[in-house]
This record gives sequence, structure tokens and C-alpha cells, in this order.
Amino acid sequence: MTIDQMPMQTAFIHDAQSVILEDERIRAAWLEGSFGRGNADRYSDVDLHLLLAPESEEDFRASARSWLEALRPLALYKLLFDNRMINAMDFDALRYDIWMHSGLWAQVDREKIRVLKEEPGSLLPKETPPTEAGSQAGRLAEMIAEFWRCVGLLPVVIGRRELLVGFTGINVEQQLVIDILCNGYGIVRESGVKKLNPFLPDDLRTQLEAALQMDGLTSESIATANLRLAALVHLHGPMLAHRHNVTYPQTLEASVLAYVRQTLAETDLQDALALGQDLGLFPR
Repeated sequence: MTIDQMPMQTAFIHDAQSVILEDERIRAAWLEGSFGRGNADRYSDVDLHLLLAPESEEDFRASARSWLEALRPLALYKLLFDNRMINAMDFDALRYDIWMHSGLWAQVDREKIRVLKEEPGSLLPKETPPTEAGSQAGRLAEMIAEFWRCVGLLPVVIGRRELLVGFTGINVEQQLVIDILCNGYGIVRESGVKKLNPFLPDDLRTQLEAALQMDGLTSESIATANLRLAALVHLHGPMLAHRHNVTYPQTLEASVLAYVRQTLAETDLQDALALGQDLGLFPR
């Protein structure tokens, strides 16, 4: 996306850099997130990091709001993470996350940032420990087991007709499925939480979107969404477990599906029961 298609963000970054370069309290400044990686779009927020000189940290923090409001009038300003991050929004609804670090230097991955200011010795290479295959595989196994544990709560939701709780559960399961697929297939998601499409193969994305199509909020729709998500893990889970040399929780899956099938039959949710059979989750 070109600069002209992101005028608000581009103008803010330009104005902020001009001020930062003249501010002796700031030893270094850089952009992370999509603007750091160079894949921002018109919906991206600005993720700005400031390295404050130790002797100036207290002074800058005390005046941080006025410093930012001199750049843009703000509709929202709040401090998060022990006052280390400013979360703000201006009157054009442009969002800013501004991290305030303190020290003589900071470690950064230069392939994922855009430097706005750098005093000598202020930015050092980040030492990234090698990824341990065992820990990744262990995480995959944990996520698969947690997914089936969540599906095992579906009979409780249906029995109590807790539709709002059930809808929340679908969101949890959806995220678990995404994490299982990304972890298992080695998909690196270098983006914020609001960008997923470019990292999922089209067929997986389409299947996930189809699984979440609900006809209103009913016990039947909650059940069918659970079953469609379950079918994805039922299909991909064993293959990914084999790929990463971990044991697939077949007994857990079978127990959960038997419990769900029994509940659907007892509550006369015939469409969901038939769907489970069509998806290969239940015997006919």
C-alpha cells in the first residue's frame, strides 16, 4: 500500500519524527508492528517505541500526555502495562501505542522495525534464542487437548441453554483452531491481532469462515458451529500430531464426541445430529 493511501498515519509519523529528532530526552525511536515491517495498510495503528535517557525518564513520563497532544488532539489517553505504554486515539480515530523504554540501549530486530532516531550505541541487535522443536510440539499437543476439553462443555451449554456462554465458547474454540493450524503447519503470523487472512491458506480460511456461519443464536446454531470446528481438528489434528511426533488424544476426542452425540439426541437437535454424521464425527 502506498503512502498516499495512509495519509493520517504517514503524517503523524513524519510529525512525530521531527519532534523526536529534536528531543534530547529520547535516545532512540523506532516503529514496530506493520509500519516497522513495511506491510501497513490504511487500517493499521502506529506502534511507536521510545528509548528514554535514564536521567530524563521521569521528566518525559510526567509530560508524556502534553508531548503527544502537541502532535495531535486526543480523544483517548490511557496508560497500560505499569504505565510503560500509552494507548491513545486522536479525533480522526487514528490509534497509537507508544512504548516508553528507559536505558542507554535497547535490543531490536532490525528486520522488523523502522528506525526514526538512533544515537550511537542506542540500538543493539536482539539475540533470539533458537526455537526448540520439542516445546512447539508440546504446545501443539496442549492446544489440541484444550480444544476437545472446550467442545466437551457443549452439552452443559445446551442443557442449561446458556446461549451467550456458548457463543463465547465458540470464539475460544475458533482461536484454538487457528493456533493449532498455524502452529502445526508452521505458519508464522507476523502481524497484529487484527490481520489474519494473508497468513491462512485460502482453503483453511474458507473452512473456518463457513464453520462460523450461524443462523441466529440458538442451541442448534451453537451446536453446529462447534461441530464444524470439531471437524477441522478431527481432520487436521491427527496429521499434525504425526508430523510433530506427538500423541493425538484419540480417547479424549472419542469420549467428547460420544457425550456430545448423546446430548444432541436427548435434546432432539436432529439437524445438528445429522450434521455430525455427515462430517464423520458420529456413526450413522
